[in-house]
Amino acid sequence: MADTLTSTASEEVAAAKPEKKVSGRRVIFASAFGNALEFFDFGVYNFFVVYIGVLFFPPTSDPNIGLLLAFATFGVSFFMRPLGGILIGAYADRFGRKPAMVLTISLMSLGTLLIGIAPTYASAGYWGTITLVLARLIQGVAAGGEVGASMSMLVESAPANRRGFYSSWALATQGLATTFGGLVALSLSAYLPVITNSPDVMSEWGWRVPFFIGVALAPIGCWLRLSLENDMPHPKAAKTQAAVVRESAVKLLGQHIRVIIIGILLTIGSTVATYISLYYYGTYAAKYLKMDQNYAYAAMLLAGILTFIGGLLVGVLSDHVGRKKLVVISRTVILLLAYPSFWLLVNYPEPAVLLSVVFVMVCFTTLGAVPVMLVISELLPKRIRALGFALVYSIGVAIFGGFAQFFATQSIVWLDSLTAPAWYLGGATLLSMLALPFFKDPKRLEE
Repeated sequence: MADTLTSTASEEVAAAKPEKKVSGRRVIFASAFGNALEFFDFGVYNFFVVYIGVLFFPPTSDPNIGLLLAFATFGVSFFMRPLGGILIGAYADRFGRKPAMVLTISLMSLGTLLIGIAPTYASAGYWGTITLVLARLIQGVAAGGEVGASMSMLVESAPANRRGFYSSWALATQGLATTFGGLVALSLSAYLPVITNSPDVMSEWGWRVPFFIGVALAPIGCWLRLSLENDMPHPKAAKTQAAVVRESAVKLLGQHIRVIIIGILLTIGSTVATYISLYYYGTYAAKYLKMDQNYAYAAMLLAGILTFIGGLLVGVLSDHVGRKKLVVISRTVILLLAYPSFWLLVNYPEPAVLLSVVFVMVCFTTLGAVPVMLVISELLPKRIRALGFALVYSIGVAIFGGFAQFFATQSIVWLDSLTAPAWYLGGATLLSMLALPFFKDPKRLEE
């Protein structure tokens, strides 16, 4: 008995010893590159949704149907994100962040490859549609697991006074992915028809190129994450996970139900605003206001640059002024500007107006999105942080964010008004503001 107690005590002391710390820059780079690559793979779909809506669904006389189906396919992948969050998040909490992050990038690449090689409806009928949907489902699982594992690694690696900056890379790299996607889309759209002397090359096969680029870059992301080896701040030995065995993740999540509800409400506002401002304004301008497609790509490119630079700046700002104040300002301004933004585009359908609207809305979206992601992580204990964050974020995104563009487009049909998407954006923002009175800036990171 005494030997058992001594052994147990020794194990606990060993588990409590400080682990070898990997440098902050290395953690940021490994997490950020992989995160950016995954969200490039996941989000590049938006840049070519106009082509996908035509190529993978039955032809119809209603021009809205193909676009709606393409947006629905984009949105359906978000239903898989909670599943990915649960499975991969629990895996990350039990066995470590690194193996979970390698798994997510591998799954995302598989889904991306399937989109790149998927046969069209014209050549394979519904098998092409099924392949597209299957690919998006796989990507949804990967994205659901990625956010929890990578965000947890960033937050746990950061000094207490720099958690805002470290965590801001999770959103900033999504902006970087959008920037890269915008550059690729603009370059292909501008030069590929000239090089091939074919005006229809983009709809024939040019839209597939970015998906192959994403697959080609995947080994680099895996190598960077594998290079972290045992330097991860999260313990991987099974004996150090005794607390998780004794106290189930379900029970721990139940004890933090208030945090989960607050997190889901906050996430709803962030994700709807993000998908509308980063992607939908551009697609909306091209589809309904008849602007040149290149201006739509330019708007998405601008949104990506602003999200990347602004995300890092907001992260630093949140370390100095706190999280909640930024969220309150962001939500209030977005609520006030939701309708005017669409009214301006409808009444003044000019590229300068489009870029101005995107600039303002992305700035305030980013102002609120960065601190929301950090607050959720800070309020959850380490033992369930990856699982809890992934679950909260994935449910919030699945409910509203993933279908933001679908509902925005459908609202135009329902209300027979081009300004109708404003009501969806405003409603989601107002709903998310219900959480504001119920949380304070966390004083410390829960262990």
